[in-house]
Amino acid sequence: MIFGLIGGLGIFLLGMKYMSDGMQAVAGAGLRRMISMATNNRVLAAIVGLAVTCLVQSSSITTVMVVGFVNSGLMTLMQAIGVIMGSNIGTTITGWILVLKIGKYGLPILGLAAFAYLFSRGDRVRYISMAIMGIGMVFFGLELMKDACAYIKDLPAFENWFGRFSAD
Repeated sequence: MIFGLIGGLGIFLLGMKYMSDGMQAVAGAGLRRMISMATNNRVLAAIVGLAVTCLVQSSSITTVMVVGFVNSGLMTLMQAIGVIMGSNIGTTITGWILVLKIGKYGLPILGLAAFAYLFSRGDRVRYISMAIMGIGMVFFGLELMKDACAYIKDLPAFENWFGRFSAD
């Protein structure tokens, strides 16, 4: 069970790196332009916030990034409001991913993207495949960690340890 937790965390983190590296390679210099265009429309800004939060798994990180963008002049306050609203929706969707057992699709996504990565000739297709492999690894890693924690939660030692932190 501890190996499942450690292995799941490792696959999850590696998936986040692959996803990030692939997306950065595909987006490149156009990322700054894309941020500006996507956040000018409030609905698109909310979708951007939702997507970023789902990718980084934290609305707090999204909010900190948005504040940095506002401070550097990449975004206005009005643009930032839409992104932050979307990040709050993204937090809810992240919870749904675990509840709806979407992790079982992680391995097929990873496998299909790996074939595309290995047998593609163009760099753009390879980087897109790398990002999709990362998504598959994130889903698969979450599933492994969830399964490992299912065993731990029923252990009396674990219940006693958490009981120390509960309020009476």
